[in-house]
Amino acid sequence: MNKVATSLVLPLLLTACVSRTSEVDAQPEPMPVSEQQLQASLASLEARLVDTMFQQNTQLSSNHHAFMTALQQELKTLKKQLEEPQLAMPLPPPPPAAPGDYPENETRDGKLIVGETEEIWLDAVNDNFPARIDTGATTSSLSAQDITVFERDGNPWVSFNLAHEGVDEKLPVETPLVRYVRIRQASADNTERRPVVALTLRLGRLSERTEFTLTDRSQMTYPVLLGREFLKDIAVVDIARQNVQGKPKRPTSSNE
Repeated sequence: MNKVATSLVLPLLLTACVSRTSEVDAQPEPMPVSEQQLQASLASLEARLVDTMFQQNTQLSSNHHAFMTALQQELKTLKKQLEEPQLAMPLPPPPPAAPGDYPENETRDGKLIVGETEEIWLDAVNDNFPARIDTGATTSSLSAQDITVFERDGNPWVSFNLAHEGVDEKLPVETPLVRYVRIRQASADNTERRPVVALTLRLGRLSERTEFTLTDRSQMTYPVLLGREFLKDIAVVDIARQNVQGKPKRPTSSNE
């Protein structure tokens, strides 16, 4: 019985082995590459690499040339603009001053704020005097007595005494005569011819050469009246206040 089984199984096993071997042998094997073929393949890759690098270099060179051309054109334009005359541009206005950046007795644009009355200093007599601010008067006036016009070195001069109630003594003044003006009083039809002198006046921080007409103001409250010609462009008036600028300090000489 065993011999019979063996004789039956053995052919089957041999047949399976032959079939398996046939399947393996049916797969294609890779072809061997010769050295000549390998060299040709490397040469082809190298040629493609060189061609790619050449194309990239050509593109970079073209881009660089375009950039340099544009840069040179821009430089030429800037140089031409510098050579052409330029119109002066107006400066921007200064920023508005913040509260506290300017004195309380001045406006933001630097003008003095004056009240209905102020204290002034006259260099001609080295003393302070009360002054009335009058925007209704064109010229400024000074209380003067004993007015005399005379000639000095061929030029007209005038001498007078600055005298007023509250002034301890008559203060003599001699100064060149500027001109004469005719003043019409509101209460009279006729005009009065008055001499005009120029004296240095100090009000607050301001020192100004100012023209005064000379007249006897002893019946007036104030020996000095400041009119519109003095006030214009340098001061604004607040009639609700008095002595806004305070009493001027006595000026000191440069030698002190």
